[in-house]
Amino acid sequence: MNNVARLIVSAAAAAPHTAFGTFRQQDRLERVVERSRAVAERLAEAGLVRGDVVAVIGHNSGAYLVTWMATQFAGLQAALINPAYPDELLGAMLDDLAPRGLLWVGRDPGSLSERDETQVDMQSAWDGTIQVLRTDGRQGAASGSGLDCDADEISAYIHTSGTTGRPKFCALSHGYFLRLGRFFADTFALSPQDTVCAPLPLFHINPMGYGVLGALTAHSALLSTEKFSAADFWRDVKAHGVTALVLHAPPANLLKAKTTTEEAEGHRVRIGFLCDQAFLRQFKVPIGVGAYGSTEAGGLCHTWLLRPDDDDMPVEGASHLAGRARHDFEHRIAEDGEIWVRGKHPLSLFSGYAKGGRIEPQADADGWFHTGDRGRLDEYGRLVFVDRISESIRINGEYVPIDFVESRLKLAKSLGEFALWRVDSPAKGHDVVLYTTAVDVSHAEVRSALADLPKYMHPGQLIRIAQLPRDPGIGKIQRRLLNEQPRLEVAKL
Repeated sequence: MNNVARLIVSAAAAAPHTAFGTFRQQDRLERVVERSRAVAERLAEAGLVRGDVVAVIGHNSGAYLVTWMATQFAGLQAALINPAYPDELLGAMLDDLAPRGLLWVGRDPGSLSERDETQVDMQSAWDGTIQVLRTDGRQGAASGSGLDCDADEISAYIHTSGTTGRPKFCALSHGYFLRLGRFFADTFALSPQDTVCAPLPLFHINPMGYGVLGALTAHSALLSTEKFSAADFWRDVKAHGVTALVLHAPPANLLKAKTTTEEAEGHRVRIGFLCDQAFLRQFKVPIGVGAYGSTEAGGLCHTWLLRPDDDDMPVEGASHLAGRARHDFEHRIAEDGEIWVRGKHPLSLFSGYAKGGRIEPQADADGWFHTGDRGRLDEYGRLVFVDRISESIRINGEYVPIDFVESRLKLAKSLGEFALWRVDSPAKGHDVVLYTTAVDVSHAEVRSALADLPKYMHPGQLIRIAQLPRDPGIGKIQRRLLNEQPRLEVAKL
């Protein structure tokens, strides 16, 4: 097996009756595959052929999953794009990508309908039909289907979050996805008896690379959600017999804050991705998986199994313990603390960034990818992720551990939603500031929560803003946008 299309065919043959889709829209895998192959034929009739790059711009749905699957059967290189981005940003990203087709799933093309690419409305793809809105007038030379793709051909592009600039497209090969799906399935010990829930937007590596590819590899059922909802989460998880969760820190934290042990009572979940010890204890989940990785770094290059009673977590927090390296990866900590990773197989890492119709490799001459993340090794040699170098706070040469300080600030209940960040200081490098959306904050409560920490870790200002800027996909706070928010109130701490 050397491509994603063959993986899908293999899964459907081995487990034809397993569920595949979303909580609201699902069917037997064999039927979903049948519809996807029909849609792939329609895309070919529209002039899109193996090797063409297409942009898939849309929201989670059964139609989205069929669209993705159809691109794999057609041998198309599918760029999975956040539909919440404004047209201007999407246009600039598409210029970088240079696709031949735009596939819309539940999102209006808006001003982008005037672009020259072939454009297709995929909203009815769940039923095996599509609507071609326009074609570019070219018919590519057919050269087989997705079943003929080699392992080093590109299967998909997944973009970065764009918190430090325009989002970049990571080129991901068929071999990359096959290796990631196998690693995730093995780490979670997935089997045909499992039902995997991947509720986050499918244009991220998390739900697509771990959830969808992991489930297909293990012949497990796969269910996504149209939109993550804490209020509906446990009811749906119980109703559909979910056994494995593929979450991320923000939604996991939201569940801890907004749902109760009683609401989760009776679930069958046995393992959760990026579920920390507090999550495991609150919802009685026996095993969690901590991890480190990125779309570039193999999706996942380090993992660590967590249990509710683990007591040797690093000060940065359980979610930052990456632990053991994946079997086909090695790592090193550079002199400046940056994490470098290298795949032992040529298709373990991503293939590079796509720009202007070409792929620019990013590994150095020795095969190392410089992650831009700061890390350290603990006393047992396990990798601990500390922070993004570009998102760190440094005071007179000392680094402020953001997550550690924020964990203390959670003791100040009057803070409400908050985030620690920095402003430039000519004398010290940075000054620490604290953003909040709360109106009546007890300064004494904040100072008490930080009383035993070094003074350089204490924020000097409390800044009230209307809301914290968050990634529209997974809800992660976009710290680099904090200083751009209108300030409603500024006070010294």
